[in-house]
Amino acid sequence: MAIRRRCRSSRCKNGRRCLEHLRFDVMYQGARYRMPVNEFAIPRMEPGKQRPIQSMEEARDWERLFIGEIKAGRDPRRPRVKGKATADKAPASVSEFLDAYVERCVRPAALRSIKSVKSRVDVLKKHLGELPLDVLEEPDEINRFKTDSDYAEDVEIATIHRSLEVLRAAMNWGMAQTPSFFRKSPFHRYGVRMNKKAETMRDRRLTREEEKLLLDTALEKMNAPEHQFVGPLLHDRLIGALELCCRRGEMLLIQNKRVNWDTCQIGIPGATAKDKENRRIPFNPNGRLAAILERRSELGPEAYVFGSATGTYQPNIQTAWETLRLLAHGLEPRSGREGGEWNQGSNCGGLTSAGTT
Repeated sequence: MAIRRRCRSSRCKNGRRCLEHLRFDVMYQGARYRMPVNEFAIPRMEPGKQRPIQSMEEARDWERLFIGEIKAGRDPRRPRVKGKATADKAPASVSEFLDAYVERCVRPAALRSIKSVKSRVDVLKKHLGELPLDVLEEPDEINRFKTDSDYAEDVEIATIHRSLEVLRAAMNWGMAQTPSFFRKSPFHRYGVRMNKKAETMRDRRLTREEEKLLLDTALEKMNAPEHQFVGPLLHDRLIGALELCCRRGEMLLIQNKRVNWDTCQIGIPGATAKDKENRRIPFNPNGRLAAILERRSELGPEAYVFGSATGTYQPNIQTAWETLRLLAHGLEPRSGREGGEWNQGSNCGGLTSAGTT
């Protein structure tokens, strides 16, 4: 037993039923911890409900907490210093609240998508940041941002939903604080709704005709001086994207040393992957990708398979891809800043810049 009675006073008439003089006496890792039960329990009771213990069962409940604090590395004989109340740090505006959410929740959680969360938080701060915090409890301002803001006119509904999902997660975090930042959430069936069925689902598949059109254009129209003879390289990258089905950044970072001809697999190290996980992608040793891998292997093990002509790393192929789309559909690319925006935003037969590369 870790509970002992120390009735030293001659005036104590309760004898074996005395609860006033109970003491904890615990040995743990060579150290002895002794303390009156009431002296430990009363300060830890809820304010307004503090009183001496009234039964042996209650003393045993506090005994478990006493031993738990010792095993947690704290000395229960020393009063715990309480931090400042959360109310002292309560944000006054939506912008301050979102900054607190990023610093106190997103960063400690070490999320893989922290950059995406921060970019969406910046959007929310731009359109809702100046509002008082309690405005978020009602759906009016959020629905106005969802339907009538300049941001809603420029982006797809799916992008709006991703920003609102971050706001919903932030408000759920705020409601879990003590005391809570919010009394209620506006995300319910009669408030802010996110209709996922209204989102446009992207189809990353190419038809046989589209694939042939792009590959032929790369070898014919883009294999010319005005396009700096990038057609053959882009042709190889298109085949790599179609055969490997990996992200563009992962594909461009594949080196010859990652190609295993014994198992016919290409290794994708976690350091170059978005999800930070190692994986292997099989390829057909008799297919069109194998011919590219064999030809590029002559550049050495450190060379990049889908890099430049000399095997150096090519970080960006967006401009070449946009030019290829336009040429494949009979459109001439435009130059200059305005022309670049037109090239990027043009819809060539349904193909988008996120299609294959």
